[in-house]
Amino acid sequence: MSDIGHRLHRLLLHIVLMTICIVTVFPLVWMVSAAFTPNDMIMAKAVRLWPENPTLSNFTIAASRHPIWMWLWNSMLTATLITVGKLVLAIPAGFAFGRLEFKGKQALFWFVIATMSFPNVLAIIPTYIAVVKLQAFNTYGAMIIPSIPYIGFYVFYMRQAFRSLPASIFEAARMDGSGLWRQFFEIGVPNVIPAIAALSVISFMGAWNIYLWGQLVLDDAFKKTLTTGIAVFADLEGAERAWGPLMATSLLSVVPVLLIFLLAQRFIVDALAPGIDDR
Repeated sequence: MSDIGHRLHRLLLHIVLMTICIVTVFPLVWMVSAAFTPNDMIMAKAVRLWPENPTLSNFTIAASRHPIWMWLWNSMLTATLITVGKLVLAIPAGFAFGRLEFKGKQALFWFVIATMSFPNVLAIIPTYIAVVKLQAFNTYGAMIIPSIPYIGFYVFYMRQAFRSLPASIFEAARMDGSGLWRQFFEIGVPNVIPAIAALSVISFMGAWNIYLWGQLVLDDAFKKTLTTGIAVFADLEGAERAWGPLMATSLLSVVPVLLIFLLAQRFIVDALAPGIDDR
């Protein structure tokens, strides 16, 4: 009976997981199907997982009515620069907290950790006022610079990555006459590439999906990102007659992030593997 009960439990677990998977994936599959289905046929027939007559007309219509390719470029630019900015600050900070000793280290580290407990939305109003006073409204800088300082988690993650490296390699480097920066660039960074890649994906996805802040500081149609542009697209076109172009634009917003995740998947697994082995 125990064996039968165990099998029944596993069967029910698999059924629940499959149901959750289907519910989660179905909207994405329908979005892909609708993106390649003629706009007038999307609501005319039952929901299909693959279009009967695939077409690129929705992409053409979307591009003719709105600067979606400019939105795509803006998203790539802002997400890339935000990611680079976060890493440039977080990697040296993580190295300092993980491998160096200096006065006030613990207090400063706990202050960085404490910043993770404050929701980002609390800083929206004062940051917006600062952007307006600096006359940076409707600029890429207004979108990029305020998003970079939120690096509490990144600093913590890089600290853990550098702490996991054996101290002997740094001691050997010091005995060979290597300075601090050489230890950082030639020993530290090359050995935490998986962690950097994992953080890059996390940062890029977060920056790519910035919506509220983009809606506040980007009013120019040619400065908007795909995330904010899709909202404008939906408002201008109307939900009933714009599903095709809207889904085509939404697909454009998903593909780059998905590709980056797939390309960096090996590094992410390598970054998580030590934690899995420790179990």
